Amino acid sequence: MIKASLDVNSLQDVIKNKNEPGKDLSYKDITLLSNFISDNGKIIPRRNTGLKAKEYNKITKLIKQARIVALLPFLIGKY
Repeated sequence: MIKASLDVNSLQDVIKNKNEPGKDLSYKDITLLSNFISDNGKIIPRRNTGLKAKEYNKITKLIKQARIVALLPFLIGKY
């Protein structure tokens, strides 16, 4: 879940560091993907994360893959 201490620049830095050759983003990297999910389990909008369109689309696809494989929940706190 996104912490208040994380700001837009730190999220962009995480993505840029992972985009180096030899370091691929993966749906298995739950710690990275959980930074882009709100407390309710929703994907945080692009305007709030400050990511570019290609980066945001890649992150959303990875989050959806992780949800299907049950590494991330679809909803959090809903009964």
